[in-house]
Amino acid sequence: MGLEVPRFTAHRFTTCPAGLRKVRRHTRSTMQAWGLSACADEAVMVANELVTNALRHGLTQQSPNDVGWLGLMHTANTVTCAVKDSSSIMPTYTPAHLLARYGRGLCVVDALSCSWGCSTLEGTGKTVWACLPTEHEDTWPHEVTSYL
Repeated sequence: MGLEVPRFTAHRFTTCPAGLRKVRRHTRSTMQAWGLSACADEAVMVANELVTNALRHGLTQQSPNDVGWLGLMHTANTVTCAVKDSSSIMPTYTPAHLLARYGRGLCVVDALSCSWGCSTLEGTGKTVWACLPTEHEDTWPHEVTSYL
């Protein structure tokens, strides 16, 4: 008995400096392998933002054994990007000040996804996920430029 998910991949990441670049590369190559090159840029941006948040707020640099996971799943007309880290602190969506250097990550995720959210499982951290449409026609809920 399997998950019966036609397309699923997981990628482990740590706080090492090259980790984020590897996440982007993994996401892009996965999207291309699945024949979803048309929405690869959006998937890479969402994965980048979610993993950046996990690196900045979820994983501790003091613990070399602290790892996070990126999961990508393609079903029907969506790709779900899920990032797991060891922190139970939930992300907060707050529109960034126009001149702020940081704080736009969840705004980008919200702009590019059909839906997103976060769940926790006691003692194991949290998973932040976003569902991306694989077909662009009339499925995008927001204009990205409205948040930049």
